Amino acid sequence: MRKGIYGTLVLLAALVIWGCASHENETTTKFTAETLHQSAAPAEVNLRQLIVPAGRYGRHIEFPLEATYITIHSTDNPNATALQHAKGMAVGAFRARTKWNRTGYLTWHFTVDDVQAIQSLPLDIQGEHADHDGPGNRTSIGIEICEFRNPERQARAIDRAARLTAWLMHEKGIPLDHVVPHWYWPQWHFHGYQKNCPRILLENGKPGPKWEAFIKKIGDYYNG
Repeated sequence: MRKGIYGTLVLLAALVIWGCASHENETTTKFTAETLHQSAAPAEVNLRQLIVPAGRYGRHIEFPLEATYITIHSTDNPNATALQHAKGMAVGAFRARTKWNRTGYLTWHFTVDDVQAIQSLPLDIQGEHADHDGPGNRTSIGIEICEFRNPERQARAIDRAARLTAWLMHEKGIPLDHVVPHWYWPQWHFHGYQKNCPRILLENGKPGPKWEAFIKKIGDYYNG
């Protein structure tokens, strides 16, 4: 998710609210959720829920989702954790920057880092993460991969995202060729612009060998 949409000032404000996330304050976070109609994710995913409150912030308006795609993003916010992003979303810190956002907030389903994956939306509710009122938001589950300057942390986050994606494919009956980068969904309100997202998995702004390696990893976990 690029800074032009995410909103650098909004994101910095959210991080000021929550401070620098650490494993210590993660242990004090109240990971609770409404009842979700989904199976348990594999232990390796380390999935927790910090769901945006029903009726508030990015869920004050809800659109039903019958997911047929999974959209992969990266946060474009180096070294910020899944917990920081999930906390910000849960308190409505990520306000929309365009008039075409239907809820007024940026929302997505999962944020993944090198430690855990955190779910922020139920799987049957649309997020605002891909293309405003377009098919990306209307048909896909959104996953944000955290970005790290440390290559080992980045590799672990990408691997966890692949495991999460494989589980979601089983959970929702989504085929591998319907796992797509944010780039896949043209921004029709911006003359069909295709974003360089997830930038950590694209080359020269388009899918290439890194994306293909990620897709292969997902397939291996799906069939494993």
